[in-house]
Amino acid sequence: MTIEAHRDTRATRHLSALDAAIQILTTARGSSYSADQAFDELLDSSMRHQVDVGDLAEALADLADGIHPGADDHRRARDVATREWGALLSGNTG
Repeated sequence: MTIEAHRDTRATRHLSALDAAIQILTTARGSSYSADQAFDELLDSSMRHQVDVGDLAEALADLADGIHPGADDHRRARDVATREWGALLSGNTG
């Protein structure tokens, strides 16, 4: 696989994950929570924890789907997603 093909695959995967993560957050937070607010929340968490936003979006989507990726699959992003949204996704908001 060429470097360009690898980038396209990763970029495509991240875009899909961002769409999914935004949908997950807007659904979990309720109808008054916009897609822009969800994106801002993802971006804020990404910057605060110094984790790639695409990796964080993938981790959130995996967390919501109950997928437990292998040890090499962005462990830091998974840890951040669990801390940030684990309680929200499990219904424990307080």
